[in-house]
Amino acid sequence: MPSAGAVCPPVITPLRKAIPGLSGNKIDTSTLIELCTETNECKIFFTSDGTKPNPFQRRVAGREVTFKYIGPFTLKPGKRTIKAIAVARDGLRESDVMTKQFNVEDIGRLTQHLTDDTTTDDYSGGFFDDSDQDSESTLKLKSKKKITRKNKSPVRGKSPLRKSLTKAPREAWASEPLLSDTLGSASDGPYPSQQIPDGPFNPTNYSGTQINVWGGAIPPHIPGVGPGIPPPPYPTQYGYLTENMINTCNPDGRYVTVGDIKKMVGNKKPPPEPPRPVEPPPTKPAIEYPIYQDPPLNAVSPGKGDFKDNIMHIYAHMLEYAKNTKDFRLRVAEPQMGKMLEAKFEDEGDGYKITVVMAKPGIPRGSVRKQPKIETFKKPPPAEKPKPKKKEKEKPPPPKSDPFFAMETEDLQTEGTVKPYDKFNAEQDAEVLRGAMKGLGTDEEAITNVLAYRSNPQRQEVRSTFKTMFGKDLIEELKSELSGHYLDTCKSLLMAPAEYDAYQLHKAIKGLGTDEDVLIEILCTRSNAQIKMIKETYKAKYNKELEKDIIGDTSGNLKRLLVSQVQANRDESKEVDRNKAKQDAKALYEAGEKKWGTDESRFNVILVSRSYPQLRATFDEYDKLSKKDFEEVLKSEMSGDLLSGMKTIVRCVRNKAGHFARQLQKTMKGIGTDDDTLVRVVVSRCEIDMVQIKEAFESLTGQTLQQYIADDLSSDYRDVILALVMGGPPPERATKSGKGFVEAVKYKTEEELDEQVRMETENIQEDPTLKPAENFNAENDAEVLRKAMKGFGTDEKSIINVLGFRSNEQRMEVVKTFKTMFGKDLIKELESELSGGLKVLCRGLCMTSPDFDAMNLNKAIKGLGTDEQVLVEIICTRSNAQIQAFKASYKTSCVVSFHRVWQRT
Repeated sequence: MPSAGAVCPPVITPLRKAIPGLSGNKIDTSTLIELCTETNECKIFFTSDGTKPNPFQRRVAGREVTFKYIGPFTLKPGKRTIKAIAVARDGLRESDVMTKQFNVEDIGRLTQHLTDDTTTDDYSGGFFDDSDQDSESTLKLKSKKKITRKNKSPVRGKSPLRKSLTKAPREAWASEPLLSDTLGSASDGPYPSQQIPDGPFNPTNYSGTQINVWGGAIPPHIPGVGPGIPPPPYPTQYGYLTENMINTCNPDGRYVTVGDIKKMVGNKKPPPEPPRPVEPPPTKPAIEYPIYQDPPLNAVSPGKGDFKDNIMHIYAHMLEYAKNTKDFRLRVAEPQMGKMLEAKFEDEGDGYKITVVMAKPGIPRGSVRKQPKIETFKKPPPAEKPKPKKKEKEKPPPPKSDPFFAMETEDLQTEGTVKPYDKFNAEQDAEVLRGAMKGLGTDEEAITNVLAYRSNPQRQEVRSTFKTMFGKDLIEELKSELSGHYLDTCKSLLMAPAEYDAYQLHKAIKGLGTDEDVLIEILCTRSNAQIKMIKETYKAKYNKELEKDIIGDTSGNLKRLLVSQVQANRDESKEVDRNKAKQDAKALYEAGEKKWGTDESRFNVILVSRSYPQLRATFDEYDKLSKKDFEEVLKSEMSGDLLSGMKTIVRCVRNKAGHFARQLQKTMKGIGTDDDTLVRVVVSRCEIDMVQIKEAFESLTGQTLQQYIADDLSSDYRDVILALVMGGPPPERATKSGKGFVEAVKYKTEEELDEQVRMETENIQEDPTLKPAENFNAENDAEVLRKAMKGFGTDEKSIINVLGFRSNEQRMEVVKTFKTMFGKDLIKELESELSGGLKVLCRGLCMTSPDFDAMNLNKAIKGLGTDEQVLVEIICTRSNAQIQAFKASYKTSCVVSFHRVWQRT
């Protein structure tokens, strides 16, 4: 049940004027009862028999007990208990139950009770007065004396209410005693009886007047009764709305006499002729079908947030287009379509593109495997040689490929799919990425168009430029905007190759358990130079030795294999020694097939230390000794992770592209996808040999790699992997991006742009005040400084004459010579002899510029609080080379990396 109390309870109000001496719960059968609540959009339900209203079960035993309130109503005579409750429109909230009791009497009895307890002088006339002259009954009433009481409370013995209780109970629609006494019994004259429906309350007419179907005031004229009937001894009580209407019609507030009624009747025109009988309308069918009308065909839709009229505008023009285009009309009219599954609205600059996907009945979305649309990019025709132009100073282009990729073991004919972008602009790409992540939502397509179509050096430059322009790390920004495997792919693309391999190795080792597959894939497929670079990056990034981490997380023969690979001592010569190949093949045969058990160490020695060409010759010689293929021998002699590592080496020796093709097939074969391996292989090989991997994959599976990926992946994750696998130039819309860059220059003239380029490229002539001293002699200066600080007191003037008139290079030479000659550090000697600002100045003069900047940065950051002015002054005024220099000095002298300290600020 919904919780009570959340909706205001209804108020039960009798619609009548206050009658002095009468309690609020005493009403008659003509009094309207109104229910209302202060809460909007609510429904009110009530009962009149004292039971709690139940809006959700209004009928009990086939009888309606709980009623829905739609307007004021009247009650039957007797003691009535009204219970009402307000329920919200959604049915989830309801109010407290409000209860009110009423003593309902027949119309007239309540006012009769009042006339007995009050004076008769207040009654000046009745509704049935014949004229303005006094009738006989009127005189009798006037001759009565005024009755007064000391106690205003009604006398219990004389109460007509108590007298009425002694009589037999009457139905609510029975004739009034007053009417029967005055007019006679019902048999004396025709008085039509009414067929009354059963119910605890009386219906109402919601136009504002009460339909009194169970009796009430005496009608003005009854057939068979003359006009001389005395008026009733009580004022008639009307409903609230009816009384207001009467007061409006009779503003003087006096009673209407029978004479007035006669005059009004006499002035009336004769009744018009009865209208001719109208033929009844034709019977309506049992089911009425609405008549559809085509929406108006307007030239322009209203727009301005009115989506309904915009959709009707599209519908109208689609109908018009279908009427005029036969092919479209026939194709749309033929199939049966279900509900709409997807809709996409795009602004193409010169028009709006709307794409709608409708359901196909009986076929779930995505259950049919469809061939992906693979675009083949043709090489552009050779362009004509442009005319020679004036040479301008340009920034040196980034390297076309990362040096890490050039460290492959052999000079094989390989080709990657991701190549350097010819129109590369790091600032423009940074603006596009910033715009794609700014505001609500993220433009994943723009991110893919930048990251998937730039080479690794270009992506590294974009990452550096993004941090320079916006002061934020691009990877951290992507983490806050993206998620899932799409985020993993974008993060991987923004790492340098050695950094990415080190990250994957650390991820495989840290925490509980070890991912041996990752260790095997990276260490058993990289060259010596690549492994050495990975080890250096691992040490710099995680402050740990890769070899120690591998020893601590692996065991047995696999540990020996991986430690051997980490040494990076494989012979990489291209020469082949046939005699040695025969010896190695024989040693392998004797260590495996020929003996009981397996000597894994012999396999480890040969497979880890020999060059790839030498191992190919060894495998050829082994085939002559054994009837089995060498891979089959490994499967029969080894198992587990050691077998996986050995097979990886053998497959890379024979065909490295074929090995990675098998890895990609394994990631997408069967139920589910090994997304981590898929991303790792695609990102690490897309710039080396992805073209050869695709060829090997198609020969292995009979299906293209693109089709496999399109069927197995979805959404933006599929798009970025397909872009890396297919390669080619970026889409046309990607070349039009960089809105921020365009906005920044579109209002500048050519002169302003030329001036900006000149200011950025010209060499500024610097004129320092402190220049190198002539006839400089470091030993003499060191002697002068020694004498100035020796003995009692200090000769500050001699110190200033030396340090204040030498260049930084000369001062560094003096510091070095002083330590060589006297075995003491000049800076510490100065700090012990000087004080105040002179000590600080001399200490700074004895330091290199990067060391001085690093010291001031560390001083501004450490401790409580941060001196932001020092940070801004140094970081924002130094050149790129100077920033790189003091970063290295900070890391060396202050132990902790400058980046980590900066993040804490």
